[in-house]
Order: sequence, then C-alpha cells, then structure tokens
Amino acid sequence: MDAWEMRWRRRLFVLEDELLLSLRDLLPMGLVLSEVDDEWRWRLEDDGMFSVSSVYRHLGCVFSPASVLNDHELRVLYYIWKSPAPSKVIAFSWKLLRNPAPAKINLALRGIQPNERSLHCVHCHGRDESGLQFFLFCDLADQIWKAIFRWLNLVIVLPPNLFLLFDCFTGAAANKKVPKGYTLIWHATIWRLWKSRNDIIFSNGVIDAEKVIDQIKFLSWRWDLSWHNIPICLFYEWCWSSCFPGVVWRRASAGGF
Repeated sequence: MDAWEMRWRRRLFVLEDELLLSLRDLLPMGLVLSEVDDEWRWRLEDDGMFSVSSVYRHLGCVFSPASVLNDHELRVLYYIWKSPAPSKVIAFSWKLLRNPAPAKINLALRGIQPNERSLHCVHCHGRDESGLQFFLFCDLADQIWKAIFRWLNLVIVLPPNLFLLFDCFTGAAANKKVPKGYTLIWHATIWRLWKSRNDIIFSNGVIDAEKVIDQIKFLSWRWDLSWHNIPICLFYEWCWSSCFPGVVWRRASAGGF
C-alpha cells in the first residue's frame, strides 16, 4: 500500500477507518492511470463484446461442469442457438437438454404434485413422464418423429437421447446451407410435442398425431418465413415431401439460410 498516498480533508471516523482498510485490499499494487476513457469489456469474449451465446456457454459450465457434460453435448448446446427458431423455443430446447424441463418426474422431485396425482405420460399412460421418455420414447413422440423423417425423406433410427437426435438432423443435411433448416424443424417438433401435452392437461385436449404433424409443418414454415421476410416457398410446397429437400433448400441456398 506504500505506493498509494492518500490525503483527507478531515480525520476519519472509526467506521471509515474500516472502510479504508477494505479499500486498500481492493486497490492493486502498481496500478497505472492514463487519460484513456474507461470502457466496459465482456470478459467471456476475446473482443470484449457481449454475446448471448457466451452467457449460455458460461451457464452450461457453471451448472453442469465439463465432467458431467462431454464435449459432444457441450457442442450441441452451443449449436442449438444457431437456428432461425424463436428464442423462447430454443431456450426451452436448451433447458430440455439440460433436464430441468417441467416434466412430471422433475416436478415431483421439486415437491410439486400434479393435479391428477399421476406421474404417467399423458400420451401413452404406460410410463412415468420424464423429459427423455416424453420427447423420444413415448408412443406419440415415436410416431411423430418417424412421420417427420418420412416428410424429409430421411432414414433415421431413433437414437437413445436428444443430443444424438439433434446430430442426426444436422448430419443428414445435403450441404452446409441445410442444417439450419433441419434444426428449425427439430425445434418445432420439440415445441409442438410439449404444447400438445399442455393442451391435454390444461384444456381437455385429445391425442391427435396428424394434427401435431400438421402443426409442426406449419410452424416451421411460418418461422422460416419470419426469418427470411419473404417466402422461400409456398406452404403447400413446404409440405410436399418430394419437393421439400429439392425446391425448398435450393431456394434457401439462394436466399441464404
């Protein structure tokens, strides 16, 4: 502290003496002052500029250390944000992959009892509802994912977890322009499965796989329309399976997905 020379206009009170000691602990030795204006810098980015992705990467490390999430899972958590889907939808997918989604088992672990006092999945009624079971292994989820694969002309065997399913979508892309479109549909499928579940629980809805599939197609088309501001194809073209991988993505490549 010898490098700092402090002069006071009056004698310090006892409380102020204690504050001075705290100040001395905070002030670094050898601090060099200059006439350059101060500026805020974001420490999580090399260029000092704030970014949402850096926040989520940091939160991923804080709440699930690398010893829990492997490199592949951390990469997926990073890339799900590179999608034209709405932020609230991507945030829900991000939470789901990290397993704090409000499925019945997670709610029960937090001491929240479902109204129907049953942990069974509302779609298949045979197994307790967890995030992985509901979005991947549930009878309705299995039916919908396979229908989406047929729509996209993809041959994919359902993997054991959602991280690998995300990789299946991005890995099936014919060129580098296509993955964002496929991740858009991945997010739309996750989102509509969850909305269907809530409609059944809170609005006395019924299980209707065809309706959910149609909603996924319309929702993904509408999100893509919002992303480009102009339609890259008409809705009937979007839904036409033989047209989808050709016309849609060819136009997407021209417009820049």
